[in-house]
Amino acid sequence: MIIQPLDVLKIRFQLQEEPIRGRNSGKYKGILQSVRLIFKEEGIRSFWKGHVPAQGLSAMYGLVQFSSFEFLSREICSRLPPGRPSLRSSADFVCGGLSGCLAMTSAMPLDVIRTRLVAQSGHDVYRGTTHAIFHIWKKEGALGYFRGWIPSLAQIAPFTGFQFALYNLFIDLWPRLVKQHDSAGSLVCGAMAGTVAKTILYPLDMVRHRLQMNGFERRGFGRASDYRIGMLRTMVLVVRNESVYGLFKGLWPSQIKAAANSGCAFLFYEFFCDLLRARKNGMVF
Repeated sequence: MIIQPLDVLKIRFQLQEEPIRGRNSGKYKGILQSVRLIFKEEGIRSFWKGHVPAQGLSAMYGLVQFSSFEFLSREICSRLPPGRPSLRSSADFVCGGLSGCLAMTSAMPLDVIRTRLVAQSGHDVYRGTTHAIFHIWKKEGALGYFRGWIPSLAQIAPFTGFQFALYNLFIDLWPRLVKQHDSAGSLVCGAMAGTVAKTILYPLDMVRHRLQMNGFERRGFGRASDYRIGMLRTMVLVVRNESVYGLFKGLWPSQIKAAANSGCAFLFYEFFCDLLRARKNGMVF
C-alpha cells in the first residue's frame, strides 16, 4: 500500500508513447513533475488507483510463488548430488522460473485490472474494481483478463529465476561480509536481487503493460496505439518510434518498488521458514 504511488508513476510512464524529455515530450516529463501534475489534476487519491486489485495481486502472487518454489526446490534439490553448488544455482533458477509462471498465471486477471485502473487519467472507463471485472467480461470475454499473458510469462519466468538465484548467491556471501546472518541480510539481499533482476528484464515488463491495454478505451494522456501485433513486434515498434530508451520508461520508480517488494518478501519468507522449522523441531520462540 505504501509503495502503490510508485506503481502508478511507473505504469503512466510505460504507457506514454511520447518522449519523457525533449522538445516533443509528452504529458509526464519526470518523477517530480508527474507527481505534481497527477496531484493537481486527479487529487491525492489517484496515487492509489488500482490499490484493491494490486493488494490482491501481491497476496495471490506471493502465496503461489513462495509455496510453489519451496515445494519444487525441496523436490529437485533432494535429487541433486552433494557438493555441486553450480547445480544448486541452476536448480534455484529453474524452480524460481516455474514458480513465477504459476504465480503470474493465477494473478493475471488482477494484474490486467490494476493496470487499466491506473491508466485512467481523468476520463474513467471503469468506476472501480467490480465494474472493471464485469466490463471486461462483457466487452472482451474471459480472454480479456489475460491480455499480455505471453510477454508476462516471458518476463516473469527469468525474473523470478534470477531473483531466487541471486538471492541465494547474495545470502551465502552475506555472512562473509558482515560476519553474521540476521534479518538485515534477508532484507538487503532480497532488495538487491529484486533490483538487479527487474533492471535486466525491464523491457519485457514495459511491453506486457502496453499489451494489457489492448481492447481498453484509454483516454486522458497521449497516443494510445493498438498493439495487437505480438510481443516481439511491439518491442521493435517501440524502439523504432521511441528509441531504445522507450523500453526503459519508468525504470526508476520500478527499481525502488522492486527493492522494497523483494526485500520485504524475502524477509518475511525467511522469518516464516524459520518459524516453521522451529515448530517442527519442537522449539518455541
